[in-house]
Amino acid sequence: MRLSRIIELNPYLQSFLYIIGGDIAIYVGMELLNSESKDITDEDITENIKEHIEGTDIDFEPDDTEILKLNTVRKTLYKLYSEKLAQFRRIRDKSTGWFIYYWWHEFDLLEEIILEKKKLIESKLRDRLEFEQNNYFFICINCEDSNIKYNFEEAFELNFRCPNCGGSLEAQDNQAIIEFLKNKIVLNENTKIAID
Repeated sequence: MRLSRIIELNPYLQSFLYIIGGDIAIYVGMELLNSESKDITDEDITENIKEHIEGTDIDFEPDDTEILKLNTVRKTLYKLYSEKLAQFRRIRDKSTGWFIYYWWHEFDLLEEIILEKKKLIESKLRDRLEFEQNNYFFICINCEDSNIKYNFEEAFELNFRCPNCGGSLEAQDNQAIIEFLKNKIVLNENTKIAID
């Protein structure tokens, strides 16, 4: 991968793009940034990326003769769209009847998107913490898969017997899980997001 093409991306943006769609998302993001002042189609993005990686060992389609397919770029663009990092408008080509999609980035919303994800993570952690704190759990220590745990109501309905092996269900101390979740919540709260 050519580092000069990636350095231009904000490190947060680069990381977020990679999480969303791997290396191809980084390349698509660069093309969206570079085309900020003009309309760009998914076909143009594909061709531009092919030009940039020509002569390198980069191959986004290792099981194919092509190094990059239009469909791979389209899937990546839709992933960016679903994460609110890209938008498009479509126009019907009068000669073919096909739709042409013109894409642009919404990278200026990155901080807002990350903060939204941070809030979602915190909410899920708090929900799980509340669930762990408000329930008693039981596990079968005889079964190989002792990761299956039953809350009190489920264990009571099973007469405190494992449905797999018939062994007794033992109370599980979930204090370690509770502490882990509390630490994750504090870490999440203390993580500051400042994108320049």
